[in-house]
Amino acid sequence: MLSQTNRVEPTDPNAHANFTSVQGRHTSSSVIKSRHSSSELINQVDYSENEVFPHEKKTLKRNLGLFSGISFIVSMIIGSGIFISPKGVLRETHSVGLCLVIWALCGFIALSGALCYAEIGTILPLSGSELVYMKEGIGSVHARIGDVLAFVFNWANTFILQPSTIAILSLTFSTYFLSGVMDSCGPPIELVKILAIFAIGLLDYFNLFYLDLLDLCMHCHVVILANVNALSVTVANRLNIIFVILKTIIILVIVIGGLVRIGKGYTENLKNGFAGTTNNPFSVALAFYSGLWAYGGWGSLNTVTEEIKNPKRNLWLSIVVALSLAIIVYVLTNISYFTVMSKDELLNSNAVAVTWGEAVLGPVSRGLPILISVSTLANVNGLLFFSARYCMVGARYGYLPEVFSCIQKQRLTPLPGILLQTIFAICYCIPSDIDSLITLFSFVSWVFSGLTFFATVCCRFTKPDAHRTIKVPIPLIILMLLVALYLIIAPVISSPNIGFLVAALVLLVGLIFYYLFVFRKMKSTFMKKINSFLQEFFDLTQAAVNTEA
Repeated sequence: MLSQTNRVEPTDPNAHANFTSVQGRHTSSSVIKSRHSSSELINQVDYSENEVFPHEKKTLKRNLGLFSGISFIVSMIIGSGIFISPKGVLRETHSVGLCLVIWALCGFIALSGALCYAEIGTILPLSGSELVYMKEGIGSVHARIGDVLAFVFNWANTFILQPSTIAILSLTFSTYFLSGVMDSCGPPIELVKILAIFAIGLLDYFNLFYLDLLDLCMHCHVVILANVNALSVTVANRLNIIFVILKTIIILVIVIGGLVRIGKGYTENLKNGFAGTTNNPFSVALAFYSGLWAYGGWGSLNTVTEEIKNPKRNLWLSIVVALSLAIIVYVLTNISYFTVMSKDELLNSNAVAVTWGEAVLGPVSRGLPILISVSTLANVNGLLFFSARYCMVGARYGYLPEVFSCIQKQRLTPLPGILLQTIFAICYCIPSDIDSLITLFSFVSWVFSGLTFFATVCCRFTKPDAHRTIKVPIPLIILMLLVALYLIIAPVISSPNIGFLVAALVLLVGLIFYYLFVFRKMKSTFMKKINSFLQEFFDLTQAAVNTEA
């Protein structure tokens, strides 16, 4: 079933598809990073010869200073998460006080995780993030286990992480857009799902047939930055800073508005903050899921360590400053929400930012959900764009069926990958809501985050002499391993649901496919016929690798 002739053997250290961490997928810069990196990976592989091109003695220019590094991380974090997650955190904590504590702890977890990712990212400075860490980190202890885990990560990324993120962002867009144009009663869930599916389908159509028009007309910062990034890292970096500032303005409006209300004495909901606090330590894990979704993107800076000026100083300092700022801003944002809403009101709100805006900004608040929804829709488009390219790169390495390495002859777009991601994203939208999708995504994501922390420990012993720009204390890595285990096990115990079963089955099927088609190298006549039929039906052709600058 898998394209074995195109597979790069795991013994080659540069043979890795770029399956970048999806914890930052709900932000625009994650789109830019992944699109740039996947293009870079494609250019490293000669598809016809199945060899990695020899690298010239050139290095990336160090353009990112301390402020740029901070801006990069902040841009990865600040997105739709702060408008989605407050309800989920409060629902599982049952009190305002513990809710705010969880938000701060989520920031600490993100900060610690980012430092661990930064260390292994400097040891294994290859495109691919978790895929590379599985293959080369854990693979340094046992090559076969590393290869298996890399395959399973690719599998989970294709069938769970990417499409579920598209679904979450689409439902967020739909919720805020409809909240901005409808009355205070809020939109019915059926209408939210219909609009979300329509948005996915519309963006799918444009990505398939009007990609050039989309690139020209889409005024969202995702496309602007993606194209500028290919021309100049410095210009893209400056634009990135501008867009970070623009995105932060919305958050600052809420924060400042909350501080003003506190000054006026609107603190009723903050008194007796720990009243009603849950006493179930396992259910709190679901609160961490929601909070950590808002901090997604914390492992991003290690992907550009080669472009950071004075990395021994600026790498760790950028992480610490950026995550500290995020913690302060997120905690203050939630405090601001509680100056307007009680616990029950926040839990019953269809869109917390809209409810806050109606109370504080009055008629002007109508523009707030529209801005949030448009920004989120832009992120959906960018994510759909590069997730399809992930499928194509994965197929080139024999991790997915051969048909996904094809493009449509006339439009030159990766039609099979786009259709696959669209179908799965729609499937996730229909039966699920945002909270259940965040739980599914977080469960799978933390499985591989935990394995990454384990890979970091492995490299301490298997690569003791490797260059380390940053070296995290072993106790902190062990602590993050324990956190990952808690975040994987506790939700299953406290709130077992079909989502965990679906995730486990998908991972199990991935293992079966690896054994049959990668390890045993079985050939499937039926799959060859399917590939041939799809290539003829959609007028597909194998995509040659563009190695021109």
